[in-house]
Amino acid sequence: MIRFLLFLCLFVPTRSLWAQTDAPSSFPRGYVGLQYGRQEYHLAFSATSGSANLGPGRTNARRLQLTLGYQIKPRFAVQVGIAPVKQSFYYGGSGTNNAGQPVSEKGISTNTSLALPILVRYTLVPKPWKNLQLDVLAGTVLFGSDGTSDFTRTENGVITTQSRNVTKVRNAFIAAGPSARYEFGRHLAGFADWMFYKNLRYTEPTYLGIDPGNKAGITNSFNLGVRYRFGYR
Repeated sequence: MIRFLLFLCLFVPTRSLWAQTDAPSSFPRGYVGLQYGRQEYHLAFSATSGSANLGPGRTNARRLQLTLGYQIKPRFAVQVGIAPVKQSFYYGGSGTNNAGQPVSEKGISTNTSLALPILVRYTLVPKPWKNLQLDVLAGTVLFGSDGTSDFTRTENGVITTQSRNVTKVRNAFIAAGPSARYEFGRHLAGFADWMFYKNLRYTEPTYLGIDPGNKAGITNSFNLGVRYRFGYR
């Protein structure tokens, strides 16, 4: 939260920059964007099999996100994004037990997740410096993931342990943050978003073993992208 407030302070413009400007006679009604960045979420897991109770977790994946937006007014827009990720992790090793028999362990964890940001975008300062614009984004992110983890231990050629855990996440987050946008022309623009998230489901003050200094449970993401605007009228 402190980082967020400091960031806002760096971009608070003077009173003259906040003054209302005349709306353009023609502006794009729609836009499509592509962005990439690290998106971190604190998660509340539910186990469908295997472990009876899973505590909070975290995902810190780098996601490619496609965004579709509609410009309602020159300074106000709504947008919906989709950011899928599939990850696989392999682990294991081999050695001998106390009896000198060969022992091997191997496991694989797979996870498929999907983030759906539903946001409104408001232009705080239209073009304070040439083609640069400062926006603020706010809304919600719907997040879901499904994962499996398989583990096998073999001693002297005999399987002694075999297990499978299946997890599921269905969470919703409050999302808000600043954005800077630079227009390269009538249709193309580049942007940088710095978003902050708070899980609406998990409300304990700390996440044990996961960033214990973050008592508010607020995570963030930083994304860079390009946007193509169309539908001028």
